[in-house]
Parts: sequence; structure tokens; C-alpha cells
Amino acid sequence: MAKWSTIKKVFSEDQRTDADKELQLRMLFLGSSFLAAIAAIFTAMNIAKGWWLMAASTTLLVASLLVAAILAKRKNALASSTIAAVVAGVVFSFYALSGENEGFACLWILMVPVFGPSLLGMRVSFVLSLYFQVFLMALFYTPLNQIVGDSYTATFLARFPVLYFATFGGVASLAVQKQYYLNKAVRQAYHDGLTDLYNRAYYVQALEKHAENDFSLAVFDLNRLKYVNDTFGHLAGDEMICAAADLLRDAFEPDGMVARIGGDEFAVISSADAERLSDQLARFAESTCGWKGSFSEEACLLTLSAGWVARGEFPEYDLEKVLREADQRMYRDKADWYKNSGFERR
Repeated sequence: MAKWSTIKKVFSEDQRTDADKELQLRMLFLGSSFLAAIAAIFTAMNIAKGWWLMAASTTLLVASLLVAAILAKRKNALASSTIAAVVAGVVFSFYALSGENEGFACLWILMVPVFGPSLLGMRVSFVLSLYFQVFLMALFYTPLNQIVGDSYTATFLARFPVLYFATFGGVASLAVQKQYYLNKAVRQAYHDGLTDLYNRAYYVQALEKHAENDFSLAVFDLNRLKYVNDTFGHLAGDEMICAAADLLRDAFEPDGMVARIGGDEFAVISSADAERLSDQLARFAESTCGWKGSFSEEACLLTLSAGWVARGEFPEYDLEKVLREADQRMYRDKADWYKNSGFERR
């Protein structure tokens, strides 16, 4: 069950960063261009042999793969992979049915499990590969083989679906393993180990992505964390940090992206409007009042200083100035809290 759960997680989760998506687009562009060049070579061969039907089909392949490459270049991965998958499904099915090029054309189907995971993505590649597995078994192992019986030898009819299954299974297992470790590496690179929130590296990328958009930024800083660490130990401090992370997540997701950006610092990048963000801040402040630590309920009082700013407040500011403004508001709030609470600031 654990293995199936892992495979399901690999197919269902998309933990790619923007850099990963850019890499896939480049691979899609290069792969489509490469296969278009190969198809062009076969087109020339088909014309030389006078195989006009095959020449027409490989010309269609060239054209569709070039369109897919252009769409990938324009950063439209969905349209690019869809065109490549549909054309491959139609043309390669025709190759198997026609038995053209003395049966050689059918071997194009092996391109699907080999190149599919890199060019089309895991899910699209798996569905297309599975389709061809069922298609080949139905065409070669059932009475439908009468359609193609004259195009292939008996040995080819018996063994090619098995060869395809071996290729499909082998490449799929490697692709799943690769994707699993990629997801794991991405998660470790962009998540905080203690709280499972996004970390500073991801936060910086998210800020850059939102730089030209309308967004709100809230920064938080735990009060008295040093006192708690020094008095009750770091387990008590970690408990406070994790509690703050959970309460921030509950209050601001899914509108906002919550990150731990320092030892006692958190940030929220939110698409919520000012009124909704204000309500979320109030709800978060209320939720901290009800928290009780396991070390000393009174001494481990959970409070966070906060400063938030809407991008629209300062349209003339660059991103750095917006961040500075949010920090300054948070530090003013922290100074007021220590002044009014009577606690000594450390």
C-alpha cells in the first residue's frame, strides 16, 4: 500500500518550481524540434521510395511537432504537449494499422514511453503509453489481427506488444523514481524543516513573481522567543514557533502563501483585498490568545508583532521599499507591545 501511495503522490502532486517549469518548456522545445528533424529525414526517405502515404503522415508529424516547439517557445506548455500527444496518438495508431514501411513504421510507437515523460509530463505520457499498450494487445492478440496479418510476420505480431510492455514498464518505473526524488528534493529545498511552511528561498521567489502585481504583504515576529528559549529551553521555543506556524496557516491560507523567513520571523504574501486581510489578521490575533503551551502557559504566552502593507499603497515604490515599509511597521508594533505589556525586551 505504501508503494501505491507513493506512486499516486508522484502523479498527483506538482511541486515544480518556476525554474523546473522553464526547464520542461526548454525540453519540450528541444525534444519537439529534434523529433521534427527525425520525421523530416524519414519524409525524405519515404519520398525517395515513393511511399506517398507515409510521406504525407511524416510531413504531418513534422508540421505538428514544429507547432508544438513554437508553442513551447512561447511558454504554452499545455497546448504544446496536447498537440504532440494527439498527433502522436493518431499518426502512430495509423502506422500500426497500416503496417507501412514493411512494418517498420509501427516502431515509432516506442517513442511514446521513451520520450513521453520528459516531453509530455508524467500524467499525459502515462495515459498515452497505456492507450498504446491496450491498442497493440487488441490489434495483435485478438481477431482484429486479421486487419494487419499480411503486414507483419507472426513473430512480430507475437512479440512486439511484449517488447512495448517491457519498454513502457521499465521507463515508467525510472520516471516515477526520478519524479519522486525530484519532488522530495524540491520540498526539502523550499520548505522549512521545523514547521513545514515555505522557507525564505521560496518566499524570495514568490515575492519576485508578485513584484508587478497587486498583493498584500504581512510580516510577523514572535515576541519573547529568546526569553522562552533561555528560560525553558529550545523545545519550548520550538513549540511556540510551530504553534505560530499552524495558526498563521489556518488564518491566511488559501488566500495567502505563508513562509518562515527567519528563526522567529514569518511572512504572508496574500492576494486578499485589504478588508479580508484585516479580518484575517484580527482572527489570527484572536487565535493566539487561546493557545496554551505545554511548558508554562503564562510564561510561554504566544504573541506576534505584525506589520502589513498593500502593494497599491505605494505604487511608486520598488519591491525593496515595500519590504522595508512592512518591516518598519512590524518593528513599531513590536516596540509598542513591549512598552504596553511590561515585559523586558531581549
